[in-house]
Amino acid sequence: MSLALGALLIGALFAAYLLQTGAVKLTTELADAPRTTLQAGALSALFIAFSALAELLLNQTGSDIETLQRMSTNLAYYAAIPLLATAMLVSVRNSHWERPAWGRWLIGLFALFELLRRMEHGETYTQVVAVAVSAVMLAAVLMTRQKQLRSITLLAAVHMSIALLLTGPGALVPDALSNYSYLYPLLLAGALPLSAIAIKKTVLFNLKKA
Repeated sequence: MSLALGALLIGALFAAYLLQTGAVKLTTELADAPRTTLQAGALSALFIAFSALAELLLNQTGSDIETLQRMSTNLAYYAAIPLLATAMLVSVRNSHWERPAWGRWLIGLFALFELLRRMEHGETYTQVVAVAVSAVMLAAVLMTRQKQLRSITLLAAVHMSIALLLTGPGALVPDALSNYSYLYPLLLAGALPLSAIAIKKTVLFNLKKA
């Protein structure tokens, strides 16, 4: 499991690096909104990297440690992954959000999770996140017209869908792969760089086409 989490940490950091370097290169005023999309994707990857690092380092017992682990895991699953899927859809549609809109969306994701958790619908919402993220990323594939971009977007969407729907916390058949808990971080480790490449290439392609 430690090797799988290590792979996830590396994959998430690499994804954040790809997106942030892409954002840094967009220096023109017209590219401010697309740059924000790349930075939102980079932030989501950093959240996931933080969660993987917490899982690796916080292996002691104790209520405080368990609370911190749970908080970092929730941050990755209920905020970071939906944020990344949103960045992919926004980049494909070439309809970028401003920074305040991304901030409101992130706060909304936190608030929605907390509300449903308090209403004791947490388990159902976990599966809803898995289905919704998979649907959004697959929708992004269908909306991508350029063949090369569609291929990398499809790879990212398939990896993420398998990770979430079959092996993740919201797996639709939770007991099917319960003995292979390392599969989720491994599949996520592959999905994150693919998603980053898809988002970055899509943003740059649309800017060149404009």
